[in-house]
Amino acid sequence: MLVNSIVFCAFFLVVLVPYFSILRSSSRWQNLWVLAASYFFYGYADWRMTILLLIATITFYVLGLAINKVSRFKFQDSGRSLLTPKTLTALGVIIGVGMLLYFKYMNFFIEQFAALLGLMGLHTNWSTFNIIVPIGISFFTFKLIAYVVEVYKGNMEPCRDFVTFAAYIAFFPTIMSGPIDSPKMFIPQLEKPRWWNNEMVLEGLKRVLWGMFLKMCIADKISPYTDSVFNNYYHHSGITIILASVLYTFQIYTDFCGYSEMAIGVSQVMGIKVTENFLRPYFVTNVGDFWRRWHMSLMNWFRDYIYFPLGGSRCSKARMYWNTMVVFMVSGLWHGANWTFIIWGAYHGVLVCLYKMTRKEEGRRRNISRSEECGVRSENSIKQSISKYGAVLFVFVLVTIGWMVFRCDTFQQFFGMLGRFTAPGGLFFSWALTAILPIGIMLFKELKDEEGWNIHLLHSKNLYVQAVSIALLIVYIFYTGELNGAQFIYFQF
Repeated sequence: MLVNSIVFCAFFLVVLVPYFSILRSSSRWQNLWVLAASYFFYGYADWRMTILLLIATITFYVLGLAINKVSRFKFQDSGRSLLTPKTLTALGVIIGVGMLLYFKYMNFFIEQFAALLGLMGLHTNWSTFNIIVPIGISFFTFKLIAYVVEVYKGNMEPCRDFVTFAAYIAFFPTIMSGPIDSPKMFIPQLEKPRWWNNEMVLEGLKRVLWGMFLKMCIADKISPYTDSVFNNYYHHSGITIILASVLYTFQIYTDFCGYSEMAIGVSQVMGIKVTENFLRPYFVTNVGDFWRRWHMSLMNWFRDYIYFPLGGSRCSKARMYWNTMVVFMVSGLWHGANWTFIIWGAYHGVLVCLYKMTRKEEGRRRNISRSEECGVRSENSIKQSISKYGAVLFVFVLVTIGWMVFRCDTFQQFFGMLGRFTAPGGLFFSWALTAILPIGIMLFKELKDEEGWNIHLLHSKNLYVQAVSIALLIVYIFYTGELNGAQFIYFQF
């Protein structure tokens, strides 16, 4: 049942009428109605998936109560019981991760193991074993894990009403594709009756409308073109492949952001605020900010439950870079069981690590006198705008390359598309790659030298930055340079 379908509109109206009329004075009855609607919505595709959802919900509901009870009696201090809050929380995490490994990644592991045996001359039929992946399992599993961890940390009391807890886990606007709401922010909203609020309803409907525009007028319009190019890249020229890659960058954004907008809007109509998921991620000036604005609920989850427990940035630099790479590798794997997703995650991990290596402390603010405001400020404003949007464009290119890897099914497809850049009809891109990009690099270097910007790559005091910069420059020269080029112009003089 698509959120932007007529069927969903009818379903949502059926949900709203009793929700805001006969049930409006009781949060428990509202939650029970939301729970029933959510299970109907989730089971609309395949009712069998609701069984796993229910079993997982019951399991984590009991774990939350048990963690709180054991913490209260402090059994962990006796030294005689293995039943401690830490072990119960670890059990919850293991169950959640185990669900993901089995349902989402087992097929992938089996295929890779079978391929390895095939290389050794041992042929198996294990690759025919198929496991159906429940819709939205990555989203509701992360909510379950977050819940037991927050209870263990003492950041929230366990939810003692099963209906309320189950409604949080299965909440129909967000169960398919998020946002991933924090239990300590979402559950308290369910514990109070929700009344019709004209302001929230109007704002919610506006967001639903905008989400439909993003999805239906942009993402769905782009999809046939990008699919035709990516799936048949060997029939297309370089310029067509580049165009498709850029369009896919907008397609994936408008598709995902469109859903998030609709989910947030539907929730607002119901009087519930859910987590924001996107904040204009293509207008950032560095990759770090991109990941603070893209799929924010997921990245907040990784930050709180993986990055911080690993030590975050309060450790050695080497450990901080390792923690960052772990987060992005897991992020890539979270998106799907495919090597291209893993490499996509590693690619962004490297970019974020490079950003952390090169970022500077913010300089002191300049005090501009009123007499300078008309001239100097306008001049500085122009320079700042050029610098800002140059950085925005650069990050956009980096992200687009990543989305190419993300969209490709195999490395063979990705490298095949790269190989088509110089195909007939793609000469414009070939020229752009060998002329515009190096000119831009040159202008950037001269501009930063002219302005005295404290940005150093090849001459950085950080040996990691210096080594990576040198390596990238060498690779670029060998990949795009004319190794048997013409004579230098000045030789004739």
